[in-house]
Amino acid sequence: MVLGVNIDGEPYIADVGFGGLTLTAPLALIPDIEQPTSHEPFRLIATDRSYIMQAYIKQEWKSLYRFDLQEQELPDYEVSNWYVSTHPNSIFVTNLMVAKPDSNCRYALWNNQFTVHYLDGRTEHRVLSTVAELRATLENVFCLNIRSIAEIDRMLQQLIERSCAMT
Repeated sequence: MVLGVNIDGEPYIADVGFGGLTLTAPLALIPDIEQPTSHEPFRLIATDRSYIMQAYIKQEWKSLYRFDLQEQELPDYEVSNWYVSTHPNSIFVTNLMVAKPDSNCRYALWNNQFTVHYLDGRTEHRVLSTVAELRATLENVFCLNIRSIAEIDRMLQQLIERSCAMT
């Protein structure tokens, strides 16, 4: 869901829910110009009926998604949201994914793989091999309030075991 907003009477877009490369500032709805943010630059490419959102990553423009300006209502999102949050084959049901931009980096967690992408281009990666490490990362880095429930610990342990089996 990309939101159209007006700032000083000019059209902008805001998208705070696009995971690892979410915008950290609104973008002017002007195609074909590089727009700086507190993280990487973005741009919008205009096509016949839509826009393509791109981010400048590792010295090249990468397309992230396409959107148009047709107004959407809540029911337009309900079926897709229901699918990705409930279907047994959805990656959002079968994996743990958390992302957060910070002042000098972006944090990413994919199952038990924790990565920090710094604005200067460095990347740190580590595997969280215990429930305690995973819980501490969710609470301290991502600021999630994880209650100490045995069921959550079992789920986190299964996630770690499944991730280890895949590598």
